[in-house]
Amino acid sequence: MIYFTGDIHGGLDIQKLGAGNLKRRGIKLTEDDLVIIAGDFGLPFLDKDIEEYENGRRNEYSYWIEWLAEKPFKVLWADGNHENHAWWAKQPVSEMFGGRVQIHPHAGNVIHLMRGEIYEIEGKRVLAFGGAVSTDQQYRTEGVTWWPEEQAADADIANAERNLDRVGREVDYIVTHTMPMSRVIAERFMPVSDRGAEYFDRLMSTVSYKVWVCGHFHVDSLLDNALCILYNEVVSGETLESIIERRRSR
Repeated sequence: MIYFTGDIHGGLDIQKLGAGNLKRRGIKLTEDDLVIIAGDFGLPFLDKDIEEYENGRRNEYSYWIEWLAEKPFKVLWADGNHENHAWWAKQPVSEMFGGRVQIHPHAGNVIHLMRGEIYEIEGKRVLAFGGAVSTDQQYRTEGVTWWPEEQAADADIANAERNLDRVGREVDYIVTHTMPMSRVIAERFMPVSDRGAEYFDRLMSTVSYKVWVCGHFHVDSLLDNALCILYNEVVSGETLESIIERRRSR
């Protein structure tokens, strides 16, 4: 079964995937399950943590990536803004679920869903499009704690358009980090110039989908347009589909 959740920020918010927290939600994940994280995965984040790990030194990164690697379920994730984009750009690309992915070199069950790719997962068609613009760039250092690659590129949008046209512009799930700019403004979140969010306005009106999941805003909320913001909650796609369908039938 497919489950969704929001940002984990490396080890900061990862405990939502712990057995105790899942049990309190009535969830027991097995090898047959997948969790899709809607951005800000953050493992790894700092170059120094990677260097220490690869030199055999124990650190917070090694603890959490090994913790995830021991989980029976797969962890899939669309990238957010708080990722080490430069490091991921150097990682090999392979194919899984019918689309391009990057398998984490330190955890084989952790899989990066790349921008604009469409996947067939558990009988569901999933469009992934990560990235977002950091609102706190002025407090960060370029190439150290934020990367320009967080912003959607022309190639990302072209890839999404090409893949959407190939499937008749119809998917089951859309997974992004931020959300359409019109919704950012309507929900009174801080709007910044974000090509991805602006492109998502077009997707919202030109793509048929059942559920759109995003993270980024550190709240849990189900909006109109079948748009679900997740942060602390872990919820199955089936549950989201059911809730949205009940709303529509009122």
